[in-house]
Amino acid sequence: MVKRQKDEARRDTRRRFEQWVQNPRCEANTVSAVHGIQMAAVVKHEGGRPTMGQSQFAIARGHQFERTLFKRDATVLINALIKSGILPTGSSGLADYRLRIHGGRCKTLDEARTQTASLLKSAVENIARTPAVIAGATVSIPGGVMLPEALLVIDAIAIRPGADKPELIVGEIKTYPDRGGHTDTRQLSTARAQAGVYVHALQLVVKDLELTEAVAIQQKGFLVLSRPGSNQPSIRAGEDLHYQTERARTGFQLLRDAAEKLPQIKDQSAESSLEAVCKAEVFYQETCLSFCDRASVCRQRSTENGEGSVLGNDMVRFLGATSLHRAVQLLDGATPTSETERDLLRRITDARQRIGLS
Repeated sequence: MVKRQKDEARRDTRRRFEQWVQNPRCEANTVSAVHGIQMAAVVKHEGGRPTMGQSQFAIARGHQFERTLFKRDATVLINALIKSGILPTGSSGLADYRLRIHGGRCKTLDEARTQTASLLKSAVENIARTPAVIAGATVSIPGGVMLPEALLVIDAIAIRPGADKPELIVGEIKTYPDRGGHTDTRQLSTARAQAGVYVHALQLVVKDLELTEAVAIQQKGFLVLSRPGSNQPSIRAGEDLHYQTERARTGFQLLRDAAEKLPQIKDQSAESSLEAVCKAEVFYQETCLSFCDRASVCRQRSTENGEGSVLGNDMVRFLGATSLHRAVQLLDGATPTSETERDLLRRITDARQRIGLS
C-alpha cells in the first residue's frame, strides 16, 4: 500500500519540468524529463553513485510544516492569509485533495484531479459555499507535454469573492525561514518559479473547463514560509508572478516541441528507458552541477573533449567554437589558422597584459 502511494506521488511532473528548464539544450536531460526516467537510476545503470536528492530530514520537516498549516481545516493558514490581506475576514473551509501519504484524503491523483475540477465549477455557481483554501489541487496540462501524462499538484490555492467572479490566488509552501530582507534570494526565486508553473497550469485547466470568463486567476500569488525557529507560517503576499508564468508558458511550449523531436523508445522496459538516456546527446554546462546526478560523468567527458563549459559559462562565451585544447596550443605559440583563432589570440593577449602576465 505504501509503495503504491509513493508511486502515485511520483506522478507529479512539476519536478521534471524544472529539471528540464535547468538545461533544455541537453538531449539526455530532455529524454529523462519527458519520459520520467530518473537520472539517479541512469547513474546506477552506468555503475556510478547518485549524489543529488533531498535529505530525509528536509522531507520530514516539510511534511510536519504542512500538517501544521492544514490541520483543523487549515485554521492556522487561513488566519495567516486573512492577516496578510489575501483572504477577507470571516473566510473559512478547506478542500483537502492531498494524497493520503501526505496527510490528505485522496487515494490517487486522478481522484484529486476530478475533485479539483468539480470544486472550480462549483465555485462559479456558489462562491459563498466554497472553501477558502484548496490543498493539493491537482491539474493536468492538456496537449501531452510529458509522457505519458503531465500532472501538477499545487500546494495551496486561496479562493476569495471578487467584484463579479471568484478569484484564485496560487500559493507555494516552503519551509525556508523568512528572514525579511535577508531571506535567501535563490530560494525565493525557486519558489516563485514553481508558483509561476502552477499559475500557467491553472490557466490551461480553467480554459479546458470553459471557465476562463467565469473565474479570475490572479497574477500575484503568495509564498508561505516558516518563521525562524518555529512551525508558524510567514506569508509573503503580492508576489508578482507575471514573468514566472510567461517563463512556464514558453517553457512548456519548447518542451512540447522538444518531445516531438525525440527518438522513440522501442519499448517501455526499464532497460530500454535507461539506455535511451545513456545514448542521447549531452550538453554539459555549469548549472548541471546543481541539479543532475550525472553531472560528474558529463563533466569528465567535456574535459576530455576540451569544452570550455568545464570552466563555466563565461569561458564558453570567451572561447566561442574554439576548444580548450586548441586555446592552450595558441598560448604555447601555435600559429592561428583562421580569423576566429586570430581574434581569440588577440583577446587572450590583451587579457594577459591587463593582469600583468606579459
